[in-house]
Amino acid sequence: MLQTKMAPSSAVLRPYVWAYGMTTGRVGSVPLAIPLPARPKQLLTFSFADPYCVRRPGADHSDASPRVTVVGPQTRSRTGLSVFGRIDNFTIHFQPSGFNRLFGIPMTELTDAAYDAHAVIGPEIPSLEHELGDIPGFAERIQLIEKRLIRMLDGNDCLDPVAIAANRLFASHGIHRVAAMATASGLSPRQFERRFLAQVGVPPKLYARIIRFNAALDHKLRCPGRAWSCIANDQNYYDQMHLVHDCRAFTGESPSRFLAQLEGLPAFHTFFATRNRARDTGSDSLPDVASLLSGHAGIHYP
Repeated sequence: MLQTKMAPSSAVLRPYVWAYGMTTGRVGSVPLAIPLPARPKQLLTFSFADPYCVRRPGADHSDASPRVTVVGPQTRSRTGLSVFGRIDNFTIHFQPSGFNRLFGIPMTELTDAAYDAHAVIGPEIPSLEHELGDIPGFAERIQLIEKRLIRMLDGNDCLDPVAIAANRLFASHGIHRVAAMATASGLSPRQFERRFLAQVGVPPKLYARIIRFNAALDHKLRCPGRAWSCIANDQNYYDQMHLVHDCRAFTGESPSRFLAQLEGLPAFHTFFATRNRARDTGSDSLPDVASLLSGHAGIHYP
């Protein structure tokens, strides 16, 4: 049985890191197949036990993921995951502009891709991997990674207006007009789109669509009894068919068929999470880092 915990970052890192997650447990002899739609978040995942395997459409085999993987924003459904054996993964979920701002990598190089983090970030990855692997606790891993990331700020923790706009777009579940964001940033629409693409990796209009679709999927996974028509209205779609169109574009399936593929996989619903809320406690927010380090257990997704 697998269990996933999540917690948001500390306040100083909130503009860069959306949340941390950890999945542990064991999968039996039958691997779990995880479908992956288009997704807005950039991830850095450390695997300390059996790796996930990447399944590509039409391929007759799966490729093992690197022990530390950088995943860029995904604009379409091209791969899935096969999960089996003993699982112990720790993941950093970055804000839309967070990875670019911390590591200086042009995000267009990571769009629709996943790479060995050593090749992308550099030689500090193996030592960080070993340090995190030696610490089994979720809170302790967060404490270690936060110290490393805060040092990287080097006193320059001011975001530029495009980064602020990108993070607000994610926080609003994709409901912002590009022209309004450009105006608020003090840039022309062309300047805004060019800088947004460099920092986020996806043009702003497409990125907003991907965020909104993931927000709708996250809503349905949290509230399975709520009708798709109501969710479409909640997420500011024109109508249910507009949502169906985006679902087919980003998953290759209808909403109901894609949702059926996620049944029995609650530990992986956080792949699509856009809200920092607990699923099983009724709480409106996940515990912050300070609470975790004070001894609270965190939020569990059994």
